[in-house]
Amino acid sequence: MKVLLINPAFFDGDAFRNRFADYVDWIRGGNLYVAPFEPPLGLAYLTAALKREGHTVILLDMQGLMMDSEALAAALTRERPDLVGITAMTPTLPESLRVAELAKRMLPAVPVVLGGVHPTLDPAGVLADPHVDYVVRGEGEQALAGLVAALERGAGLDAVPGLCRRVGGGVRVVEKAPPVADLDLLPPADYAAFPIERYIEHNAVLRGVRGISMILSRGCPYACTFCAVQQTMGRRWRFKSPGRVVDEVIALRDAYGIEGVWFKDSIFNMRKSWTRAFCRQMVERKVGIEWQALTRIDLLDEDELVMMKAAGLSQIDLGIESGSPRSLARLDKRITVAQIRDKVAMARRHVRVFGFFMIGIPGEAEEDVRQTFDLARSIELDRWSWSIYSPLPGSKLYDDLVAEGRIQPFALDHARVHFTEAYDGVCAIPPARLKQLYAEINDHFTRRNAA
Repeated sequence: MKVLLINPAFFDGDAFRNRFADYVDWIRGGNLYVAPFEPPLGLAYLTAALKREGHTVILLDMQGLMMDSEALAAALTRERPDLVGITAMTPTLPESLRVAELAKRMLPAVPVVLGGVHPTLDPAGVLADPHVDYVVRGEGEQALAGLVAALERGAGLDAVPGLCRRVGGGVRVVEKAPPVADLDLLPPADYAAFPIERYIEHNAVLRGVRGISMILSRGCPYACTFCAVQQTMGRRWRFKSPGRVVDEVIALRDAYGIEGVWFKDSIFNMRKSWTRAFCRQMVERKVGIEWQALTRIDLLDEDELVMMKAAGLSQIDLGIESGSPRSLARLDKRITVAQIRDKVAMARRHVRVFGFFMIGIPGEAEEDVRQTFDLARSIELDRWSWSIYSPLPGSKLYDDLVAEGRIQPFALDHARVHFTEAYDGVCAIPPARLKQLYAEINDHFTRRNAA
């Protein structure tokens, strides 16, 4: 079967180019949100999994190719797939549904399936759109392969894991597809399926190295209230073996001449034995590239950091989020401001340090934002990424806001769920003032980064 997988963009080509040009200094300082541009690794894993089953797969990366509707229509007509699959996050849901509508208009007999974070959390809402035939909930490798096989054979769909659809005038919603227990059984993500060089170039601006991002794990045992990862990938941390990860790093290095890798997993060093084995292999196999990784403040350990640096670590990314004790408690970060100061100071003795911060957290007043700004200025980070809190379905804070009557369930203004926009009624700071504070903070660190 021929499958066309589509990665819609946050912004169309012109809007992205304009945002990149307008905010390039913020991006160089580390801002990940004003012009989001990350490779579609989830679809690249699906591409590899389907190809292994013998199917023809095309990954149409509208973001990477900066495609408009006219180019998408031409691609649909040219490729004539048997199935169209579209990924959707909460911020990109309207664009994903617009792509589904266009696909149905161009190829009315071809089924359309949506997957990803938002369809997993709100399958009935997504299936309310008449242009969507199926929703896959949860991890998609086994579920999408099952759907493709069933459609190819003309078999029934009830046995396909995680597959939701309209049945008899209603919507059949099922449990999420079971998580992949052993990630080593998955083929490597198909980086050749998307325009990788564009992402490598962007990474050089954003992270200071000609590199690409990778994912080595799924799931998270922590319960940060702003995050919905447990609803999509579960609480159990699953991981590729250290040798398998090093194999993939070497393959990317040799294929694309990259100089670095960014492990964008929520937590890199979840298990000390795993980290030790990975670092040993990076050294023994003389991989010879630098890498960056993300972790929690309370998982930073100096001996481990020294070991990671010897294996090529050049930058550690930390989810700091706030300098307000009240907001840290609301986010359930389980860290203190004193811990943040101590751990950042320790880490800066060895590697560059990148901090993630968030303002506009539910309940925040300007004093909370000031405390966060003051902390960020005082701890001497090398790079900073600032976001405005957005209510994400599946997170505890989202459920709290619904319970408090501040937002309606699955009735979001998606244009404002973008981490750079202020959502009405979430905190005590008026949206216009919150946006002003956001700009002032980013401008401050842009000037500081340039100094």
